[in-house]
Amino acid sequence: MGTTARMPADARMGIGTHMTPRPIQALIYFASVLLLVIFSTVSLPARGQVASSRTKIADTDAAVHALCGKHVALLGESSIHGFGNTLEFKAQLVRRLVDECHYNALFVESGLYDYIHIERELKSGQDVPESMISAAIGGLWANGEVQALVPFLTEKVKAGSLTLGGLDDQLGAGTYASREMSSDLVQYLQNDERARCLAVLERHMHWQYTENAPYSPSDKEEIVGCLNEIQTQLSSTKEKTKSIEESRAMVDSLQRNFARNFTEDDFTKKGQELKWINDRDRSMYLNYRWLFGRLPPHSKVIVWAATVHTAKDLSSAEGCQGMVPLGSYIKKDRKGQAFSLGFSVYSGEYAFTHQPIRRLSDAPPSSLEAQIFAHSDSDAEYLSAKQLRKYNSVAARLMGTNFKTAGWDQVVDGLVIFRVERAPAWIKRPNP
Repeated sequence: MGTTARMPADARMGIGTHMTPRPIQALIYFASVLLLVIFSTVSLPARGQVASSRTKIADTDAAVHALCGKHVALLGESSIHGFGNTLEFKAQLVRRLVDECHYNALFVESGLYDYIHIERELKSGQDVPESMISAAIGGLWANGEVQALVPFLTEKVKAGSLTLGGLDDQLGAGTYASREMSSDLVQYLQNDERARCLAVLERHMHWQYTENAPYSPSDKEEIVGCLNEIQTQLSSTKEKTKSIEESRAMVDSLQRNFARNFTEDDFTKKGQELKWINDRDRSMYLNYRWLFGRLPPHSKVIVWAATVHTAKDLSSAEGCQGMVPLGSYIKKDRKGQAFSLGFSVYSGEYAFTHQPIRRLSDAPPSSLEAQIFAHSDSDAEYLSAKQLRKYNSVAARLMGTNFKTAGWDQVVDGLVIFRVERAPAWIKRPNP
């Protein structure tokens, strides 16, 4: 996980958050959570506003219909990851896509490493408990809405009908990656070098730094040096097993992660922050491509991540110029067979991981959300890309708590809007 020494311990190790640099857009980075204030309410728009033809939804039917015939379903959400109705809807949607539409893989915006460990455990005949899958999914989704999906995922994984994968190169606390991965990776080194690199890696994974000896660029250099040594050994071995391939993928991912460490300290340099953002999305794509390449032919994949990653194109989105999201790479690969689904809300409440509940401002009358609900009594609405085209350049909050303008049909292929959001039911994440 991209880290600096001055960050709090839970943030460094990824407990319930992603490590990101100082924000350029409040919609992307979680520092914005601490700065948000309670907005004043605005009354619902008048009935006289212009209406548009829309498909009403009481459940997930419209989204299932849009996604069932595709090969990649990109399910977005606010980058706050704290909208309960959205998370519950996505969990229900995943069930239906797997059971009714024959999707056979779910790739999540969490670390690659634990999912590789899960696959190894399954292949060796070991039990994979629900707690192991919960830990792999990570603290960002340690809530009742997503955890209710875990028994379903566990059952499907054990039956061999569903493959799980992690897209991110970042590390999470209390996981295989932080506890055991170092020992598994240094086995490719010899004698003293194995012991040295194990100490170097475990110091970081267990975050054994102090105020007097904080994580520093020299520590990063040692870590990267060990990873390079391991990669050299993996590349030179004549043994071409799945285990070697998996270890190489983990090291590749770690190398990309550590390459971004401390670059966030120089965001005053022109373009450095944008490069950090794009490098992370590019890394997620490389992990996606590796995971996809291991699936059977004609597989169908669900991608679970923030909309800022699952978006098809962000070039028209206010404040996002120059960003190249994961979804843009997948769209290019899969052409018309990838579908990006976004989410938004008129009003309600939200809560980031184990933080106080905060109120969302009511959507202003000119916003997309207010215009939609001006002529609807439904709790939720679904808009297709064709319908979204009518609201291009209209402010909406698809990617955070604030309103931004964009050509929304270029950002997503479909949009679910809730009349009222609620905070998730956060729970203590079980240990694996």
